[in-house]
Amino acid sequence: MENRVDNGLAELHRLLLAAREVQDESERGPRQLKARQQAILQKQADLEAQRQKYKTLRMSADQRSLQLKANESKIGELKVKLNQASSNREFDIIRAQIEADTVANSVLEDEILDALEKVDGAHLAIKKLEDEIAHAKTEESRVAAEISAAQPGLQSRLAELHSAIANAEARLPENVIVAYRRLAQAYGAAALAQVDGNTCSSCYVSLPAQMVMQVRDGEVMFCKTCGRLLYMPREV
Repeated sequence: MENRVDNGLAELHRLLLAAREVQDESERGPRQLKARQQAILQKQADLEAQRQKYKTLRMSADQRSLQLKANESKIGELKVKLNQASSNREFDIIRAQIEADTVANSVLEDEILDALEKVDGAHLAIKKLEDEIAHAKTEESRVAAEISAAQPGLQSRLAELHSAIANAEARLPENVIVAYRRLAQAYGAAALAQVDGNTCSSCYVSLPAQMVMQVRDGEVMFCKTCGRLLYMPREV
């Protein structure tokens, strides 16, 4: 037998769920946009850190290059002194110093090559981050435009649903509306639950046969497990 209260609750629940879905969709876009903006901020912070790293590596490589030039100049001076040595002992000392400085310069040259490779790597990383940020900003603008274009339609649909919900609530009997409003304040669209066979569709717990009969007869009943206001599905 068709029950006016049951069908009213079923229609109200459908409207509440639809409104929640539209509301979620309306809020989802701005959340996604904010996440994109935060990702861009993080990449910009990474870029700044990479630029600082590049600057440090470049400075280190330049310092080594200056040190190498200074050492080469020193070796040149030692070679002049070598030609001017006044004794074999002085000659051997200067030659040993030249050999030691030459070995040190060889090590320094390897360090400079390694440093320059790191500088190149840091420069490439900077370029990559700059490209990623540019692409992310383009995507952010595209998504922002899509969200902005969709919002009026979503808000219009939401207003229609809220109006329909208010009309559906106004048609509920007083013995139902009091309990409904209390639950709606606590659970929103999940305040109601359909009886699926003999099971509460909210908590999936089996209902006593007597309770199922009472709900079918239009009595105001609550699930003893989850507390939701129960209703029978609409007859098609």
